Amino acid sequence: MTKPNSVHSKGNYKQMKKIIIVLLLLSTAIQAQNISVKIKGLENWRASLVSIELGKSEFIESVVSGSDAYFKIPGAKLHTGFYRLIFNKNLRLNFIYDGKDVLIESDKNHLLNSLKVKKSNVNRIYYKYLKLTSEYESGKKKLQKASLKFPEDDERIKELKEKFAVTSGKYWSFINKFSKPEDDSFIARYIRSAAVPKMKAGMAIKDKRKYLKEHFWDNVDFNSAVLLNSDIYTKKTVQYLNYFTSSKLNKDLQEKEYENAASIILNKAKVNQRIYKRMTEYLIKGFGKMGLRNVIDYIVDNFVIKDDLCLDSKIENFIQMRINQSTKFKKNVKVPNIKLNDFTGKTVELYSINADKILILFYASTCPHCRKLLPKLFKLYSSNKFGKFEIYGISLDTGFNTWQNYIKKNKFNWINVSDLKGWKSKVSKDFFIYSTPTMFLVDKNFKIIDRPNNIEDLKTDLLNN
Repeated sequence: MTKPNSVHSKGNYKQMKKIIIVLLLLSTAIQAQNISVKIKGLENWRASLVSIELGKSEFIESVVSGSDAYFKIPGAKLHTGFYRLIFNKNLRLNFIYDGKDVLIESDKNHLLNSLKVKKSNVNRIYYKYLKLTSEYESGKKKLQKASLKFPEDDERIKELKEKFAVTSGKYWSFINKFSKPEDDSFIARYIRSAAVPKMKAGMAIKDKRKYLKEHFWDNVDFNSAVLLNSDIYTKKTVQYLNYFTSSKLNKDLQEKEYENAASIILNKAKVNQRIYKRMTEYLIKGFGKMGLRNVIDYIVDNFVIKDDLCLDSKIENFIQMRINQSTKFKKNVKVPNIKLNDFTGKTVELYSINADKILILFYASTCPHCRKLLPKLFKLYSSNKFGKFEIYGISLDTGFNTWQNYIKKNKFNWINVSDLKGWKSKVSKDFFIYSTPTMFLVDKNFKIIDRPNNIEDLKTDLLNN
């Protein structure tokens, strides 16, 4: 047996070691991708990086640019999906990370118009999609608006149709190219889901609306959990609800329409438990902000309770508050006494009010829905058209000056009280307040007549009780 040459073996070993080190370095270089965003005018600036997920944005870290205006982000800890750099209150930029290098340059004064993608094919496609979609929607609106003003054979209509045909051609050509069914990439899934179903030319507006209600979700992949890391489901939901919105409907009929929309969305989302859960949370939050209590009740009864959904703790608390309020504050139940101070520091008891009807109003001066309701409520309060009643207005503000200035500016001369503890107020907890404005109409014995949702409900209650 021949004895191996030790010198030759050592040489091979060194050579192999070098190869292994090179391969390891190459592997590290491939995996450790970086994101660089240069925003001219934001030198030495601090920005927040957040991830975007259905209905939520989660803070990841602060990023500081250098004197070269580059915000540099290591991609090692990031998953595939949408991210947002927030530079200030009014300036933010969305981008996609797919495990590859990203290099974007722009100017703070013309963020999207001057944006250039130097590296990252996925972001080139994404921003091109945004541009073409904007042009397509704008052209469609111009044509629809002109069609209501001018006859079909008007030259202006013909010109707009020709322009829109070109825009539409570019848009659909792009969609078809980058959303092929066999393409399983993140951006292909996104564009496939984002595109509105194509309709036949010449369809009447009423028929288009009906078609979109039925086919809007045809291309949306509810089984693709990766799309949760984007804005697709939230954008599509807002768009879809618009097809169910009509100024001609009264509140009850409008809520029924939203219930139908919610039912369609959630039944489709059921194919993926995670998406189903998040879509349910998103809809409950959204309808809560709109003050549509009946729609929330519908979702809770027909989906949350029926399917025993385990939701986010904040949503669970919100739902439990709603259930408690509905259960414990039914008609003819006597409400507990309330003792709160007015502007002067004087304690005003609810039970000390002598009136046939009293409206207990929970609101906050910063609440948009309250700002819409309270002036209408004041007009009703100041007239005798619907009978005389008193208002016991409980502010959930935390700042005395903010509360006082709002009341004085609007001259709301009903009973105004607050403990300035906001949502931590004991009375807020006693009445299970989960949204503002909330109203309880009680009789002279402080027994509940109704919990009106809006000014129309209140008018009906005042006339009929």
